[in-house]
Amino acid sequence: MTVVPVHGEVDLATADRMRDRLLQAAHASRCDCLVVDMSGLDFFDASGVRALVSVYRSLTKEGRHVVLAEPAPIAARVLEALGMERVFETYPILEMALTHTSGLRVDGDPIRNTVPERP
Repeated sequence: MTVVPVHGEVDLATADRMRDRLLQAAHASRCDCLVVDMSGLDFFDASGVRALVSVYRSLTKEGRHVVLAEPAPIAARVLEALGMERVFETYPILEMALTHTSGLRVDGDPIRNTVPERP
């Protein structure tokens, strides 16, 4: 599992960069599950949804799983308005996403392969 935090503004100007970063992180880690931590978003629009759907399609073709965690209120509203609950598993807090996506080792400690945010 790989957790990738996204933050700031995701719009037409930045959505492709977010998509590329998520795909790069997933491929570099060879993870079975990509968790997108959306808690740090200040703005999120349909361009961001388009980018997430592109990541979802690419990774699920490879047999991987994509989940969303802790969407900021603006992101939650956009995802809900566009009916994205039919596409993505979305968890209200990151720890729930880790638990529900087999993010626990046998000893119970969370497995976190977090990709740091690029400046």
